[in-house]
Amino acid sequence: MNVLIAAGTASEWQDFPADITASFCEGDVASLNASLNNSIEILVTDAMPTKVDSCDGLRWVQLVSSGAEQLINHPLLYRPVLFSNAAGICAVHIAEFVVAQVLRHFKKLDQIRDLQKVNEWGDRMAMARPSLRGLQAVIVGYGGVGREVARLFSAFGMKITAIGPNDIQRSYNGYLPYRFIGDPDGVIPEELVPYSKLSDVIPTADIIVLCVSLNISTYHLINAENLKFLKRTALLINVSRGSVVDTPALLSSLDRGELAHACLDVFDQEPLPSNSLLWNHPKVSISPHMAGVMPDHFFKLKNLFLENLEKYREGLALINQLEPGRFIEPYYDLTQRASNPS
Repeated sequence: MNVLIAAGTASEWQDFPADITASFCEGDVASLNASLNNSIEILVTDAMPTKVDSCDGLRWVQLVSSGAEQLINHPLLYRPVLFSNAAGICAVHIAEFVVAQVLRHFKKLDQIRDLQKVNEWGDRMAMARPSLRGLQAVIVGYGGVGREVARLFSAFGMKITAIGPNDIQRSYNGYLPYRFIGDPDGVIPEELVPYSKLSDVIPTADIIVLCVSLNISTYHLINAENLKFLKRTALLINVSRGSVVDTPALLSSLDRGELAHACLDVFDQEPLPSNSLLWNHPKVSISPHMAGVMPDHFFKLKNLFLENLEKYREGLALINQLEPGRFIEPYYDLTQRASNPS
């Protein structure tokens, strides 16, 4: 069984079953196109090939990213190919990053650091901050990441509302890298509501966390229409994809004081251009799409792949198996897609 791996190096992918012949290439499209041939049955990749006439033997694509927008309208969707992604693999890292941003904002940790820089002993009573307990958090996207965010938030005593597609399920059968994390049965949120009711619930939100996949129904899900419903004290955190947010609308909303702050880890274009207005906006915190970057990423990814390999051999549904029809869209412009989704 021939496997082409366009992610990591041979030293990071070892101990394959004896009947697996693995070859490796760089993760860019050009290297991928040059390395594919009709004998390849399984492809492990982030980027998708543009030269599909060398994919006649391909039967399974395992994405190394949690997002899967690179599949939208791809010609391989019309072939007998299985697709799965790595959703959930970074759940713990991303959830911890979200909690760090919440503590940074609500505990005013930057203000404390700034006082230290000028050798100033602050007024500790004036700097005292309320507890996080009782804050209302709206989590948009209730997969592996959203459920781990909910678990950590609930430990602080926050109230949780989860947002998902119309057919949102309480149970979660996707990949989780550790035991006893997340919210597999969907019991933590007080409410589970569809995207269509977003504007009904965000007026109560103190924190809005975006950890939803990018698709036709989530493109600019956060826009001028629903931004105006936010509390002026609300914090928005985006660890999903940049295009889930209408960035010009967000900047205008911040300028009008319709929310307090935005922590952005993802952007319409990455790397973020040096002339972007986001860089120097006083109400924006920027990080370089690193919330889910893990030192042991390929170790966890290999474990997921090997679990899926057994299911593939047995003809069972894959972990995080994707429905190709979800990605066949009549229109969608992904020319500004993040260059390195994770």
